[in-house]
Amino acid sequence: MRKYRIFVSGVQKELGPERRAVKNFIKSDALLSEYFNVFLFEDAPAKGKSAQKSYIEEVRRSDIYIGILGQKYGGSGKDSLSPTEAEFRQAKARHKEILIYIKGQNTNDKRRDPGVQKLIKEIRNPKAGYSYKRFEDASELTDLVYESLISFLKEKGEVGKAGFDQRICEGA
Repeated sequence: MRKYRIFVSGVQKELGPERRAVKNFIKSDALLSEYFNVFLFEDAPAKGKSAQKSYIEEVRRSDIYIGILGQKYGGSGKDSLSPTEAEFRQAKARHKEILIYIKGQNTNDKRRDPGVQKLIKEIRNPKAGYSYKRFEDASELTDLVYESLISFLKEKGEVGKAGFDQRICEGA
């Protein structure tokens, strides 16, 4: 059975507990743990290449990109993208399954860092954007992630399967 790779993105200093909750939830869930492996950058060993190359490479290898947006845009140099936005751009360019979760209600959006406001505006674009969900805490986030991943598995024909002769066999 194939295991899908999930890349969890979001500002580590601000959203560390939420990132960890997503990984721990998927690892501890009997169904999800059978179908998914989760990558968190903070769990990766030290490597002989730049952090940016490492996380971009991990996005390329993933099947699903989970983006968690909060108040902060994240570290970036002058005229450069934050790691979260760079990861999102890579997932978008590679046509990954993109799942976006925004912490807090839309009334908070004007108080977010400008980079986050720009990303939210792009994500909310009705023609070219993505569907997203808002959450208040890690428990609500994991519930939303669960719903999204079950939906993903159903679309792939992994769960809720029909009889053997009626299943879709990708790659055949």
